[in-house]
Amino acid sequence: MIAADTSRTRAYLAALERHGLLPAWVLVLDADTPAVMPGQARVGAARVAGADAEWPEADFDPSAPLRPWLERLGLPYTVSGSRDINDPSVVDLIASCEAEVLVYSGYGGALLREAVLGTGKRFLHVHGGYLPDFKGSTTNYFSLLAEGSFGASAIFLSAEIDSGPVIRRRRFPPPPVRTLIDHVYDSAARARVLIETLQEWRREGVWSLELPRNEGGHTYYIIHPVLKHLAILGRR
Repeated sequence: MIAADTSRTRAYLAALERHGLLPAWVLVLDADTPAVMPGQARVGAARVAGADAEWPEADFDPSAPLRPWLERLGLPYTVSGSRDINDPSVVDLIASCEAEVLVYSGYGGALLREAVLGTGKRFLHVHGGYLPDFKGSTTNYFSLLAEGSFGASAIFLSAEIDSGPVIRRRRFPPPPVRTLIDHVYDSAARARVLIETLQEWRREGVWSLELPRNEGGHTYYIIHPVLKHLAILGRR
């Protein structure tokens, strides 16, 4: 597993632990710098109060310390020293690991370049949006405005943004607390699709593709604050 220090990684770890699907090794993308990266929740960030039967994957702490969590689970991990997935030192670590498929939970907005894709590994990523309709950034806000729904899609990453073959995809009803989309419900939706994807692979022994040719759709860019506010208010 490739894990950035983000709320999404924490949602994944909580779900993987709950379902007994822990990775054999974790590459932590981190560096000793104070810069705040995309997808990082502040310490003490709001979380869902109590269990929600409709959203069990939302039951996690988006700002829990990451390395102590990995140590509690007994997971071997390596800290990269760089937050850049395309850094040559990170590429070397990926190339030398034994895993053939790596769950990818990197920082938002990073595209895998030729050197990473050329390691011979496959990168299982869950995009926060229903593919191929909603590609790009902050797509679940656009999806809420356009369709009143939420989405997540498991893909194998390719050089083109959100265009790898789709393994599994799912639509969700709007989350109950829309102000927690960024650090809770978007990550929770992705975590559910990740778990379903891994469960199917463990059951069948192969990666079945729901959509081998992930073509068409629309690529979105970071949503304007006014549109984001309308999506949170539930106005279409």
